[in-house]
Amino acid sequence: MRGHGDLRLVAWGSLLCAAVALVLPWPAASLVFAAPLALALPGYAIVAAAFAKRELDPPLMAVLSVALSLSTLALGALLLNYAPGGIRGFSWAVLLLLVSLGGCRAAARRRDGKPAAIHLPRFRPQRLRLGLSLGGLAAAVVAVALASATLPAKHALGFTELWVLPVPDSGRSEAKVGVKSEEQEEIEFDLAIRIGTDQTVRRSFTLKPGEETSVAIGPPVAPAGTAVPVVATLLLDQDPTYVYRRVKGSLTATGTGP
Repeated sequence: MRGHGDLRLVAWGSLLCAAVALVLPWPAASLVFAAPLALALPGYAIVAAAFAKRELDPPLMAVLSVALSLSTLALGALLLNYAPGGIRGFSWAVLLLLVSLGGCRAAARRRDGKPAAIHLPRFRPQRLRLGLSLGGLAAAVVAVALASATLPAKHALGFTELWVLPVPDSGRSEAKVGVKSEEQEEIEFDLAIRIGTDQTVRRSFTLKPGEETSVAIGPPVAPAGTAVPVVATLLLDQDPTYVYRRVKGSLTATGTGP
């Protein structure tokens, strides 16, 4: 890329944006450097490689750069979804950096070798074209900012999961009763597990949003081979008369009690 100032600027800018966006611990400041890498630099490199023999109008160049950058994000998400590391900030930075560097390298090889100095283009675009270009770029920046922001949800409804699953290799004689909270605040629960007619297991616990717990039960006290019903009932500590969740299952007795 020697002699091609715009390509050097894109290559070094991509490297700088990727490094700083990953290092900065503040999300807002990191977004400032991630935005050019996600919305402009890869697309510019692709456009420069595709139209190396042709000079495009600056407004068209800007629109194509943003459009191809967004296309790179969409296709990159499909690619990273099947990558070993998954969709992470580091994998995004590496992917976009490779696209930018690869596009710049391809553009440099396709050009005729005449140096492209860095200079401000002299043009007088129509107001409508300029407005559409700036509006599209602003909309893309706002979309990325909103997608990265965590918005309050004061009126959102939470939920709690309750399940009974048999323990593998136990012959359905043992099981685990699990509870996972996706509520909006910390909740106190009371769990009552009835096994047949004679056994009852009770637990009280507090779960924060996203936390879960489980209780091991079985084998039931009954003749071997008997199917013993299991009923798990989840109550809220603040209202023990209201059945919040209830699931039913069964265990197979082995002839020996716990």
